[in-house]
Amino acid sequence: MSTGKEVKAAFRKAITWGAPALATSADALLITSEKITRTREHLPDDSAGQAFVSGADRGLITCGGDLGAYLRYQGLEVLLALALGQAGAPEELGASAHRHHLGLAASNAGLFGTLAVFKGFSVHEYPAVKVDGFSIAGEAGQPLSVTFHLICDDLHLNTDAGVNHNASLAAIANPAPGLRVLFRQGAFWLNDAEEPALTAAHAIAPSRFDLTFKRKLEGDHLAGGQDRVAEPMATGFPEISLSLEFPQYTSDTYLSDLGGDARKKLRIAFTGPEIEPGQPHVLELLFPHLVITNAEAAVDKAGKIAHPVTLACLAANQEPAGMPGVTSPLALNLTNARTTDPLA
Repeated sequence: MSTGKEVKAAFRKAITWGAPALATSADALLITSEKITRTREHLPDDSAGQAFVSGADRGLITCGGDLGAYLRYQGLEVLLALALGQAGAPEELGASAHRHHLGLAASNAGLFGTLAVFKGFSVHEYPAVKVDGFSIAGEAGQPLSVTFHLICDDLHLNTDAGVNHNASLAAIANPAPGLRVLFRQGAFWLNDAEEPALTAAHAIAPSRFDLTFKRKLEGDHLAGGQDRVAEPMATGFPEISLSLEFPQYTSDTYLSDLGGDARKKLRIAFTGPEIEPGQPHVLELLFPHLVITNAEAAVDKAGKIAHPVTLACLAANQEPAGMPGVTSPLALNLTNARTTDPLA
């Protein structure tokens, strides 16, 4: 019987669309869920003159879905960088600590990878995988979770053959659990976009947040005997939204800012255990230009009046104070022990 206890997963950046890359121990992932489906269209021959349809041809393949995990300070850099589109050699902060600046590029063309998941019987290999975005969620008392939205070219079921197969995944050790990003480790700082740099004096205290980033990619089926999609490309502007939930309604600030169209900037930073003395693990999310699109204070009988706020994440015309070099709608900085460029 196959259960989640036998699962091993690995993700490696690939070079050629449709050609799988061999995963190694450095590519191993700890996941909580994998919900990727593969469908093939069937084309029935419904010509007149027959009582029942008896013939059908194979049609196009569609493959994609979601990969879920706990958000960690280290181990998910490649997936995050493939979605955002910009990385580089990390900044050295000490003997072992390195800061990775993952920026939101206008396009992530040419950036994709291979996902391999051993499910107890065979390896499910997705040779070419495009990361269409991700969702990050956190709430008080819990670790943060991340869901990667994937578009795949196909699915290979490998036991003894193929690039990633049972023996190759067996040789990969799962990473040691740990380094999860916890909600209690977070600091949320918010003020008006044109005001001075954010400090602890601008701290806010939501009980939950959700960040959703979708590139809106779409893969085309092309001539030449191919029934799989070519590398997906953007069909519109990325959609980035953020929601903050405050457990009690104690201020009119967000309702007033919604009516007055006050633009905001936000820094969310989580600080974990030390990598070396004086250098902790850090996950930092920067939003230079936020627009409040909804703020509520609905009454539900005698219960608490909750105060959810929804914001759209936009690009900034110029970098705001305290966010040097950040004008795209979202920037993500990771401080950990990884020494190499996630997109190398």
